[in-house]
Amino acid sequence: MLSDNIKKNLLDIKHQRYLQYFNTSIIISFTYIIGIIIGFITKQINYLNPSQIATTIIATIIVFAILVVSLIHFHKQLKVIVEEIKTLNL
Repeated sequence: MLSDNIKKNLLDIKHQRYLQYFNTSIIISFTYIIGIIIGFITKQINYLNPSQIATTIIATIIVFAILVVSLIHFHKQLKVIVEEIKTLNL
């Protein structure tokens, strides 16, 4: 049986991992938004071309759907880990 201190250390490592995933997801979303903005500014994405706009919108919906689902999952895991740490007898 693992002692509470070892369990806490393992949960801290798990918490840090999910926190890193959470932060990386946020960074990816901002990078994607900046890339889309740069694409419009440099006219690599032509807002007058319906096929380019449709492709951009579809890709954006897919990317953000994945990011939102991931962020929700990571946030829930972070809450669960914090609750597990609180239940330990330290």
